[in-house]
Amino acid sequence: MKSAKIVAAPRSWFGRNAGLRPRLVLIVGIAMLAPGALAVLQAISSYNSSMRILEQNLAQAAQLSATEQVNMISASREILTSLAAQPDVRAGEGLACRRALQRAIGGLDQYSGASVVDAKGDFSCASGPTRSGVNVADRQWFISVMSGDGFVISDLLVSRWLGTWGIITAVPLVNEDGVIQGAVALFIGLDWLTRRYHSGNETDDTAFALLDSQGEIITGESQRSPARSPLPARDIVNEHLREHMQGGQTQTFRARGHDGTWRLYAISPLLGGRIFVILGTPVLTAIGPLALQVAWGVFTPLLMWALAIAVVWFGIEHLVVRWITYLERITSAYAAGRHSVRPERVSAAPAEIRSLGETFSRMADLLSARENELRDSLQQKEILVREIHHRVKNNLQLVMSLLNLHARRIRDPRAEVAFAEARSRINALATLHRRLYESENLQEIDLKWFLEDLCAELRRGGLSRGRNVELTVDSPSEVIGPDVAVPLGLLVTEAITNAYKHAFNERDGGHIRVQIVRESPATLLLTIRDDGTGFDMSASSPDQSGLGRSLIEAFVRQLRGELETRSEEGTVVQVRFPAQLKPDDKKHGGHHAPHHAGAHNVSGMTQPGPVPATAPPPGEPTTRSA
Repeated sequence: MKSAKIVAAPRSWFGRNAGLRPRLVLIVGIAMLAPGALAVLQAISSYNSSMRILEQNLAQAAQLSATEQVNMISASREILTSLAAQPDVRAGEGLACRRALQRAIGGLDQYSGASVVDAKGDFSCASGPTRSGVNVADRQWFISVMSGDGFVISDLLVSRWLGTWGIITAVPLVNEDGVIQGAVALFIGLDWLTRRYHSGNETDDTAFALLDSQGEIITGESQRSPARSPLPARDIVNEHLREHMQGGQTQTFRARGHDGTWRLYAISPLLGGRIFVILGTPVLTAIGPLALQVAWGVFTPLLMWALAIAVVWFGIEHLVVRWITYLERITSAYAAGRHSVRPERVSAAPAEIRSLGETFSRMADLLSARENELRDSLQQKEILVREIHHRVKNNLQLVMSLLNLHARRIRDPRAEVAFAEARSRINALATLHRRLYESENLQEIDLKWFLEDLCAELRRGGLSRGRNVELTVDSPSEVIGPDVAVPLGLLVTEAITNAYKHAFNERDGGHIRVQIVRESPATLLLTIRDDGTGFDMSASSPDQSGLGRSLIEAFVRQLRGELETRSEEGTVVQVRFPAQLKPDDKKHGGHHAPHHAGAHNVSGMTQPGPVPATAPPPGEPTTRSA
């Protein structure tokens, strides 16, 4: 028993045709997304927290430096107040004044010098050597002191009496009458500030500079090549200076220095906002461990996710997919009719797969038993159908024999012709039934063999009445069913009978050709052509058509075809009718049965034709069962 091959739907990674592995991988991947995303978010949150702490530490370092400067300013006020109260200093000149100033700043590196300035702005006493002819009457800090301010801090300037950059703090010098007679001043040198910050930032990658309120660098950093400077671009510095002046808070930001290194910078004011310190540490140095921690926090869930996917993939392949593939091959063998195959390898499979394999084995046993029952039943039915066709053919031949017996007693030529036509029609049916029970498939008949047998019987049927008429068949070797063969055989019989009767009335011979051509996979074209006298198309009418013409039209309607009759060097009858082309595996199914010389005499009866005088009477047929 043959069955159609089952074509499985192509598998894909998505949609309804997705396999088991991609679906389970997708489920596991989705299940692992939540903890993986949580781990990544925690790593990012930890990184952001660490960055905030780092920025806070850098800002605190800058603010601590600013606090140190505030304390230094406060200390300088106390020193100045103490000096302004000493008589030697109030005297404003002499060795005693100089020594008092030297004792006050001795051991304090932040003070480059101390001095006493008279009411005219001239230096009358100093802790160290001074330039001659120095006058500070036009300096804003001196003007503020003389105006009565109790403590004055100057802007960043170049000291006229020392010749270096720094800041001056001063208090008024008042006599016993309360009149301001000058000022006592301390000079805080910028070199000390530079040394102070460089001592705490000794690495080469650390950025440090002192800036004025306009963003100009006022430390030794200004002497470095701009391409090697660790400071960012000036416009970035100025932007954050403006933000500091508006908000008053230490500013931290990340930027790329002129040397191409990314750093974390902090800007903080010094000396009451007269100068600013900018500190910078490389981002990679500062956050390298943090970045490694974040990378590990992100990589770990990804690694776990990939590992889970791999475990699911190989686990499903080993435990499920390979057994399903094996059982699929087994069921394909069952579909091909090989029910003896058994899934023996599933003994090593998991319990569920093993149970499924045992179920397949039981199913194969049931299918084999059922197939054997159906085959036996079908064989019995085929035998019965063949016997029916055999008996029908024998009965039709018996009828033909009876017609032959009666035809021998008839002397009227017209009646004799009518009997011959009746024998031809019955012979067509007998030939059909003989072909059916001789074929392997009772529902298929080889078209070529059927027409050749039919025409051979018609040649022997006595329609030629002594004339030499050649009858040929040209047909493809295709299979047709009985529903097409019956009306087709009767139609061919009627057309050939009409040709024998009317085409050669004035001739001793001629030629009749039966041709069938496959016009398309769904259409056949039947052509019956003779080279006789033809007919007059203008003189014929439907009312004048005889019995043969009516039968031909009736058979054409049974074939659901189209009839065309024309006179063309004889008579041409063409019928175009639907007949689906059979598949290749069924194309020659009707002529595989043995076709030996005695196949036409299976019933023990003679072939149609003139019945001998010794033919048996109708009541005693000599038929035998096949």
